[in-house]
Amino acid sequence: MQRIDSDENKKLKRLTSLKQKKVRVKEGLFLIEGVKVVNEALGSYEGMDLILISDSFLQKNKEYVLKLEKSAIEIFIARDGLFNKCSSLATPQGILAQLKIRKENLEDILLDKNIVMLDGLKDPGNLGTIVRTADAFGFGGVLLLPDCAEIYNPKTVQAAMGSILRVPCLNVGYDSFDILKKAGYPVYGMDPKGEDMVDATLAGKAVVVIGSESHGLSRETVERCDRLISISMSGAAESLNAAVAAGIIMNRLS
Repeated sequence: MQRIDSDENKKLKRLTSLKQKKVRVKEGLFLIEGVKVVNEALGSYEGMDLILISDSFLQKNKEYVLKLEKSAIEIFIARDGLFNKCSSLATPQGILAQLKIRKENLEDILLDKNIVMLDGLKDPGNLGTIVRTADAFGFGGVLLLPDCAEIYNPKTVQAAMGSILRVPCLNVGYDSFDILKKAGYPVYGMDPKGEDMVDATLAGKAVVVIGSESHGLSRETVERCDRLISISMSGAAESLNAAVAAGIIMNRLS
């Protein structure tokens, strides 16, 4: 275990810089925070290469840190003030890890599992919740069309929790529709003008497309959908939160 005592330390500067999207993209790295998700990554994610803990975390979790030291991963410790410079949480938990972004290919996730595609979804919290929901219902992946929030935004990672480690998430273009259809996936777009989900016959593997709350599906996406599906509502609300709508349709397809 190595100690970091200065905000000029190169490791600390690099971790702090990963709070910026441009650095995450350039370096191919992102951060996770909290004991639960770090534990999940230790057991299942090959791309973890560094863990940073705070002094206060060490004092409260000495036995846990001793176990971490037995791994092949570099462990660094810093006083709370320095640790907090790297954290994106309002209340830092005292442990974070640096992970390599996996190289995912669309063809690798076409494994007879349902897939969720997002169109213009800009809220990172909603995106993370959808990734977590896709994990819960056994979906094979999350596809992000242009103009969506970044999958490795700290708010997305936090909302997705450990699911970010298990669910393949890919940025794709409109050409992906052709690839999906050739692989036997019908594409269902969620749209208020579509067929009521309760009455629709939905069988077999499929791709379900969720748009943004404010604009719905783009024209380019609607033109590529095989069917439009809606969720009927009996209350006064005009629309559903995108993550809630995604949860409802994913449950229906699972």
